[in-house]
Formats: sequence, structure tokens, C-alpha cells
Amino acid sequence: MIVLITRFVFMTAGALGGFLTSRLIDWTEQIGYPQYFAVFIFLVLGVSIGYLLGSIFGREFSTAFGQAEARLHDTSSGEIILGTVGLLVGLVIGWLVGLPLRLIEPSWLAVLSLIALLAMTGHLGVRIALLKSGDLARVMPGLTFGTRDAVPASARPILLDTSAIIDGRFLALRALGVIDGDIRVPRFVLAELHTLADSADDIKRGRGRRGLDFLARKASSGDGAIELFEADYPEIPEVDGKLVRLASEMGAVVVTVDHNLTDVARAEGVAVINLNEVATAVKPTHLPGERLRLAIVREGKEASQGVGYLEDGTMVVVADGSGHIGTTIETEVTSVLQTSAGRMAFARFVAISGGGDGDE
Repeated sequence: MIVLITRFVFMTAGALGGFLTSRLIDWTEQIGYPQYFAVFIFLVLGVSIGYLLGSIFGREFSTAFGQAEARLHDTSSGEIILGTVGLLVGLVIGWLVGLPLRLIEPSWLAVLSLIALLAMTGHLGVRIALLKSGDLARVMPGLTFGTRDAVPASARPILLDTSAIIDGRFLALRALGVIDGDIRVPRFVLAELHTLADSADDIKRGRGRRGLDFLARKASSGDGAIELFEADYPEIPEVDGKLVRLASEMGAVVVTVDHNLTDVARAEGVAVINLNEVATAVKPTHLPGERLRLAIVREGKEASQGVGYLEDGTMVVVADGSGHIGTTIETEVTSVLQTSAGRMAFARFVAISGGGDGDE
């Protein structure tokens, strides 16, 4: 919205500037074309320049507003009140001290000097007021000064990357109340989805289209579950780097399925939720010696190994299980391996005394 408003203001100013410029010269006499033709050309030129400048400044304003919102969210009510009072006192003092500056000639230099003085005294007023907040806190204990209590990760804004949008499991966490913050998607993530959807690779194209379809459905539902907003860092080429920088400035939580992005975010001190890690953490733990009824579905990589899957998707490699493919057998867990990709269990076949090898 901020970008659209900025574009409109700049386009309006560009149109007005183009119109006034076209009236400065008699173009009929200069180039032989009718005056209205010159007016039209300058209007189009002014609107085009306004659109380009509005897009550039609009993105900058949007990013600045997001950063200001995040900083204001972390500022206590006492600091806001005290900073406002300090600003007003500083401006009043600056105005009184600057009265002699009106005598400076030329007048424009006097105005600039007064503005500079007011900016300096206003800033000093805010700084001094905040530095003395401890003394005022003892006089007015009802106000809270200093840094707010840490906001829990579940209540911070949620930033989605491309992999999380394509995955879609974050909505289940939202429905269960695991994450409560507003879910937001920056435009540069949406642009990456468009790039994937236009890829020549069939798999990438399918993933990109699935992500775009998901966002389109959520946008048309009107429930406000996901908000798109303008933000960009042209100096950072990688989308992951932009997302980590944005999350750091907004105090947001990154939700992703990308293991590399998870490591980068944690290295930068940014809160991150990896959906694969969440899924692995909530899987039931199977200890060595525990018995499982398991359907063997295929052969393993090693000779005589069979592979089956638990209901939660955990892969179980069964020694001497290749001869029982297509049957359900009794197994005993021997070890559990935790990897970055998930959890995998190893088991051995247990023959049932007095019965067959397994159930058909």
C-alpha cells in the first residue's frame, strides 16, 4: 500500500511538472507541432519518471516503515512518553535560543540555521530524557522504562521463505497455536516463486506453480492469513540473505524447510523454525529393544536388508528382512539414527515362536 501511495504522489507530481514545463516554451514555433502535442509528450514523460521514482522511493519507504514498526513494538510506553516530552522541550528551547538567528541575512540562511538548531536541540532533548529515565522511574513507578520484556517467538511476525510456502505445513502449526504472529511474505520471495514457475525444469516449475497457487487461494479466501508486503535489499543478491536481513530488522521469525537457510539464520542470531525439525521432534521415540509390527515394502541397500515405514514416516531398515517383502513381521529396534534429513531406525527380524514368519 505504501508503494502504491508513493507511486501515485510521484506520478501526480510528474504530470504536474510535465504540464508546467510544456507551457514554458511555444513549441509550435520551435518544432512546428501543435502545442497540445508537446503537452501530451511532457505529461507522458513526467508520469513515467514519477512512476519509476515512486517505485524506488516506495520500496525504501515501505522497508523503513517496517523497521520503524518493529522498533516501536519493542519500545516501552514510558520511553515513548518520555521521548515525546524531551522532543517538545528541546524544540521549545531551540526556538527560544534561535530567536537572534532571525537577524541573519539573507533570510534563507536564517531559516536553515534555525532548522539545524531545532533538529539538534530536539535530538538532544530526546537523548537526555531517555538517559534520565531511571530517575523518573523512581518518581513514577507506574510507567515502564527501558527495554520491553522479550517477545516470545510465537508472537513475533512470521516471514515465510519459498520452501515453506511450497510445503504448506506452517498452516497446521498456526491452527494448533504453535505460531501466533502475523504471517507475511515479502515481494522478493514472491518473485523467486515466479522464477521457479517459469523454470525450464519440470520439477522446479511444478514447485513454483504449487506455491503460487497456494498464495492465490489464500489471497482469494479473504481471511487475511497471509500478507504480502514490499521490501527489498538491492545490494544483497541472494533471497536467503535478504530474508535473514529483513527478519533481523523486523524482529521476525523465519519459517523454512531449507536446512542451509536455517543454519545461516541461526548464525546471524535470527529466530527460525524449520518445519522438518518440528516434524522430527514430534515423532515418537523408539528405544533399542522395543518391538514393532512392520510391513516390509522393499529391499534395502545392503544384502538381505528390508525397508519399512512407520505411520509417522520414519524409515526402518530391517536386517534379514529382504525375504519378507510384502508381509508384516515382528521386529526389534537395535538403534536409532538422527540426521539433518530426519530420523531413521534400524531393527532386526524377530521370529514368532509357534507361528509363521509374518502376516500376508
